[in-house]
Amino acid sequence: MYNYDNEQKVMEIGNVKIGGQPGENPIVAVGTVFYAKHAALLDEKTGKIDKQIVEQELNDFMNVIDETGMQAIVDVVGGYPEALVKECIYVADLVDCPFLVDGLNDTSRVPAMQGLKDAGLLDRAILNSIDENTNEESISSLKNTGVKNAVLLTFGNRAIFPKHKLKLLQEDLLPKAEKAGIENVIVDTAVLDLPSLAINVETTRLVKNELGLPTGFAPANAIYGWDFVKKYGEASRCGAIASLMTYSAGSDFILFGPVKFAKCVVPSISLICAINSYYRKRILRKQISEKTPLNKIF
Repeated sequence: MYNYDNEQKVMEIGNVKIGGQPGENPIVAVGTVFYAKHAALLDEKTGKIDKQIVEQELNDFMNVIDETGMQAIVDVVGGYPEALVKECIYVADLVDCPFLVDGLNDTSRVPAMQGLKDAGLLDRAILNSIDENTNEESISSLKNTGVKNAVLLTFGNRAIFPKHKLKLLQEDLLPKAEKAGIENVIVDTAVLDLPSLAINVETTRLVKNELGLPTGFAPANAIYGWDFVKKYGEASRCGAIASLMTYSAGSDFILFGPVKFAKCVVPSISLICAINSYYRKRILRKQISEKTPLNKIF
């Protein structure tokens, strides 16, 4: 198992602690709402939603989080600023965990942060994301709004391999975040496709080894679009999804896709978290978080 020699930063956002040494804190499971084709999204422009569907899915998500001793963030997707603000406020009223403000681009997510400031939710709101296309105007807006938390997305035409992703992070994304006044940053290693997930694992190791920053990935689009496994039925597909999520044992957070799949994915991730914590506590004789699946699932 990994135990990094350098200090590992832990970002405290709302009621979650993201980062640290493997096994120190539970991996944060991030489930998505209001994505394309989500049955709860009735009108993406106005933010009209089916509240009954959302409430049921989020209740199920939070229940499995509590039962396994995991940590949670809700990924709120939106293409229009007003609708995105409306959706984030609704989700924030239902759950007490942080949420990603996941606009399709800066024209939707950056203005949405101002609306969330007006609603008093900046402490729990995480901008998703700052990337190589984030311009000076957006940086200035984020600073003026007082945004505190952001994802840094290591995706770019010239940032395919781990060392290139690390360079993008160091030379572009971190300076932008500092200029915007961001206090808490978490790094998304940017999944390209299923076979390239090995790149994400190595990028995670590099980022944590070099910078000690909380790091994770979002394999959801890749795995849910994998047609091969579908011929074996839904159970096999669920097993493939769970195995992929547990492959990221060194990550601090995972965007696992639609929140409705929480029961399929979260227990498997909790098993890995518990094993990591056991090793850290019993073999390394190091402190672990009071909130851990180790105390819940065995």
